[in-house]
Amino acid sequence: MPIEATTKNGERRYRWTFERVIEGKRVRKTKLLARGLSARQADELARKWEAKEYAKANGMEKATVTIGECVRVHVQDEGATWKDKKARGQILVKYAAEYQDQDAMDLYKWSVAFADYMRSDKDRQGRPKRPSSAKTINNTLGYIRAAIKYAHVKGLIPHDETGRMVMPKFSNERHIYEGRRTMLTIAKACKDKETRAAVRIAFYSGMRMSEILRAKVTARGFDLGTTKNGRPRIVPIHPKIAATARRIRFTITAKALKYRWTVVRARAGFDTLRFHDLRHSAASEMINAGVDLYTVGGVLGHKTAASTKRYAHLVTDKLAEAVNKIGKRE
Repeated sequence: MPIEATTKNGERRYRWTFERVIEGKRVRKTKLLARGLSARQADELARKWEAKEYAKANGMEKATVTIGECVRVHVQDEGATWKDKKARGQILVKYAAEYQDQDAMDLYKWSVAFADYMRSDKDRQGRPKRPSSAKTINNTLGYIRAAIKYAHVKGLIPHDETGRMVMPKFSNERHIYEGRRTMLTIAKACKDKETRAAVRIAFYSGMRMSEILRAKVTARGFDLGTTKNGRPRIVPIHPKIAATARRIRFTITAKALKYRWTVVRARAGFDTLRFHDLRHSAASEMINAGVDLYTVGGVLGHKTAASTKRYAHLVTDKLAEAVNKIGKRE
């Protein structure tokens, strides 16, 4: 039967330990039970699990591969290569109790219930918690989906059932477009030359922050090598930043630049403006100057036209301007 155990966080939880010799094979299992279970509930759950272990060992029931097992294999094999491994690891640990014992081949009802729990303003013990946004829920389920897909590729599970997962839809489009005057106001507020240069380059190139910091200046333009979408990319250098591009050598880290950006944007009176909005503003400037969406997507490094569609309404606005000129003479 389960015994009480103390976790690393100092809380009291029940732990189930199963160690038997069945049909000549030693079977060892241990699990930390969910928070808030009474001794009676823990005992009932333990008896259920023990019955399943005997059934598996006797060939009466196929072993269930859990999402928890899929996640462990994925983290162990691939975790070191993830760029977001710290953030992803924290999320997977935070919600481990919700997926640890879930059958990886039965995902529909579980994904619906899990999403509902993340949206809830109360935890399993009825205590207040912060509801998660659709984007956060989608990202969390995405991490779990990736683990299950990996487990299928490795042969841990016979079928990939992730198509049955219900993923909340959300829109991450942000339509903030600022002009040259705003960019110059923020640039003038920069006391640090690297931050000022990064702001100007972002507006005149449409590059992401990470791309600006690693770009190599060549005769053809900013050479980004292999980009986010896996293709080589060259961004032409605008005459307004040609001298800056030749002179500046970035030594600042992305973390430091993000911090300095929050300081200078507030100093300039644009508290909610994101650095990435300068990229959107570059796209807006090109479209307003008559550049077609295909070319804008090429400058920004979009892999598909779908990524550039967020700017389609700007083209529609220009078409309206054109139509309104019908019948008018200069």
